[in-house]
Amino acid sequence: MKASDMKGLVLRALFSRWPRPRPLEEGYSILLPSPMDMPFLLRFALEGLAGVDTSHCRQILVVPDGWGDDRGAALRRVIREFNDPRIDLVELRALDYLIVRLMGKTGSAPHWLAIVNGTARARCEYIFLHDSDAFFVEPDALERQYRECRDRGLYTLGVTPRWDPFFEQMRYTIPGTWEMMYSTRWARGRTPLALKGRSWPTPCGEYVFDTLLYPQFLDHPSGKVGIMTPPPRLVHFNGTIVTYRVYTDRCGKPVVDELFRVLLLAILEDLLPAPNGVRAAPPVATLARGLDDPGAPVTYNSPRSDREYPTFRGLIEDLCEAPIFRGARADRIRELIRPFDDHFASRAAEAPVLVSGEPPGEPARMPRQHGLG
Repeated sequence: MKASDMKGLVLRALFSRWPRPRPLEEGYSILLPSPMDMPFLLRFALEGLAGVDTSHCRQILVVPDGWGDDRGAALRRVIREFNDPRIDLVELRALDYLIVRLMGKTGSAPHWLAIVNGTARARCEYIFLHDSDAFFVEPDALERQYRECRDRGLYTLGVTPRWDPFFEQMRYTIPGTWEMMYSTRWARGRTPLALKGRSWPTPCGEYVFDTLLYPQFLDHPSGKVGIMTPPPRLVHFNGTIVTYRVYTDRCGKPVVDELFRVLLLAILEDLLPAPNGVRAAPPVATLARGLDDPGAPVTYNSPRSDREYPTFRGLIEDLCEAPIFRGARADRIRELIRPFDDHFASRAAEAPVLVSGEPPGEPARMPRQHGLG
């Protein structure tokens, strides 16, 4: 038997059904998949939730991603800083840690497993999936999304469509899973395994779907898979966590931070340094050395970096307008990023149009697994 066949049998045996169903409360649960080794991201997430309207939220579930050695101790310390009885840490089983390690840190398995564990423990009719690299700008965004999803009786309601050539071929508009509201009953109506990102059969043959996309694909003809129009204003640095996992997986080998996701984590960590001094990302000042030193562990000298910096810088400016960053934090962010501003302004002045013919800041329209070159 092939290893892939054995893996499929094991997954089907472990994830063929949900726990015994329980009555669901009105309202929504918030699901926070959280990197165990970057507790500062949870701190920002909980601060963000405290600053927006969550009137119909009955439960906030913090789900560790399984990549850490402290069994969630750092996340618990963050939770204790917030006087909100709705916040609860989902305790992972030994089996969960084993699955995450066997399936690898750079794939979608940790995110899928967090969604499964959170969906299994959700008490409410709807679940809001909040990414740790997304930040609220509008104070009523969550409640507006919940009301629309509930009032329209939708299975899922996202904020932006997932771009995928297969979906375009099918003429399907399917929301990305980031900042998505979904029906708990809908998710539990399929097996936990059906939510996983993997190859699934379609009328056009086998296709690899990302997490939560396959059931949306199956239910798209129902008309109950939707996207908000207009969407709420938020800031999403997509791919940050998987980029960091790839970065750490390269064991110190030089990388090009083409989408500036390592820089983002460094900025956020500089704003909230750990009391024990342990860091996930290098300090921003250390990363800035990679602007001119080709021998630095993290560098930024690539045509893709030149194209992407204006987009990233625009997101940073949007981040500075988020309620939890306005004021002193925004001033500090702009101070930290100034060497990057100066560097890329100089490069843009030297070559305003790149040899490819693309204007600066226009990213290529192609899916990326991570943000490193």
